[in-house]
Parts: sequence; C-alpha cells; structure tokens
Amino acid sequence: MNDIGKSDFDSPWKDILEIYFTEFMSFFFPQVHYDIDWQGRYEFLDTEFQQITQDSDKSSRN
Repeated sequence: MNDIGKSDFDSPWKDILEIYFTEFMSFFFPQVHYDIDWQGRYEFLDTEFQQITQDSDKSSRN
C-alpha cells in the first residue's frame, strides 16, 4: 500500500484522538492524565513525528 492509502486510514483515527484526547488519556493513562495541567495549551505534532520516523527509517537501511 502506498503512503496515500495509509494516510486515508490514519486520518479518521488522528481526528478522533485530537477531539477526544483528554478522554483518551483519562481512560488509558489515568495517572498521567491526573498529572497533566489541562489548563495549558497543547498541540499535536504528528507531522513532526512522521518526519522523525521517516528519517530514522532511512538511516537504519543504510
């Protein structure tokens, strides 16, 4: 499957996680959720993460 096909399947999950992120953290990681100051701002860095993992994939193949 090419990258376009992967992103088509990933997008709905990413959207859901962004919308319900606090609930997700509360359910799966209750102690971490408790320790986070949710009054502060946060941003999702999925694009940056993809760049990091792509770079590591390239370096591990050499």
